[in-house]
Amino acid sequence: MPKLKKPTSLFFCLIIFLPIFSQSTTGGEINSARFVFYNVENFFDPYYDSASNYNEFTEKGVRHWNYTKYSDKRDKIYQLISAIGEWQSPAMIAFAEIENRYVLENMIRATPLKEQGYGVVHFDSEDERGIDVGVIYLKNLLKPVITKPIKIEFPEDPSNKTRDILYIKSVLFGDTLHIFINHWPSRYGGVLETESYRMAASKVLKGKIDSLCIIHSNPNILVMGDFNDNPGNESIQALLSGNSNCLQQLPVKFSDNLAKGSYKYRAKWENYDQVFSSLSLIHGDGNIKLIPNSYIIFDAQFLLESDQKYHGLKPYRTFIGYNYNGGFSDHLPVYIDIYTIKSE
Repeated sequence: MPKLKKPTSLFFCLIIFLPIFSQSTTGGEINSARFVFYNVENFFDPYYDSASNYNEFTEKGVRHWNYTKYSDKRDKIYQLISAIGEWQSPAMIAFAEIENRYVLENMIRATPLKEQGYGVVHFDSEDERGIDVGVIYLKNLLKPVITKPIKIEFPEDPSNKTRDILYIKSVLFGDTLHIFINHWPSRYGGVLETESYRMAASKVLKGKIDSLCIIHSNPNILVMGDFNDNPGNESIQALLSGNSNCLQQLPVKFSDNLAKGSYKYRAKWENYDQVFSSLSLIHGDGNIKLIPNSYIIFDAQFLLESDQKYHGLKPYRTFIGYNYNGGFSDHLPVYIDIYTIKSE
């Protein structure tokens, strides 16, 4: 198991990685905030839920999940948050594949994050496996104004239930920021066979974003998530299409250049975990703006392990099939940085 690599980039250490960093400029001070998305691969608590039909992740379940394994995974996620934020904690960490609010509350109370002042945004979804998306955020920096789940329905298959899209209208550095956190339907059962489900999710999200862009002048919109499709797939292209859509795909870089995507299926790297932004956030039409080229797939060495079957590296995951592997996740996290210039 590779050891945790300490950050070495002086530029990142001094500017980008601090949630509230102040640097004097001729125009004022620069304050920046980091936003992270991480699919944490089935982050379940170890307790049996009599109200659920899905209890694989319990001590008597087929995963033989217990508190020791759960707490180890929780602490690994904290290690990741600490590393990705470097000297300070990120302003927001959005998660996919969490079981419930408890795992987020426990995360911010049973790890050193308890000293940082995080809050939680979470809603239970109707997902068949009971997994949701959720957010922890720095309460002294990001101010949620409206939070709500956006349901995705499939008229041709109404019995199929999936994760909600989490919408957060917030205030950051005195400006409004609309955040959408996604975990679109998986490819399990076949790419083509499940494509219509991701297209349905794309249509719902596009409708919400188009409405914001029509109603508001130059809204600041940040979209993050595991889309279970690559940037060139139809569901993503449909999301970005249309005259009223102000959303733009962002170029991605890697923190350590060890991986070639955010997820690896057999021998192929995929870019399922993505970040999109409104044009106004890119151009800085308001008080806040994206730091250029700050959309990063965090591929630090400690999140990867040797791929004995397909060669190279792969994410250091918690389970391989039903076999406990003791790692972090089958996905790599992504992040992006937003800043404002405070006038003197």
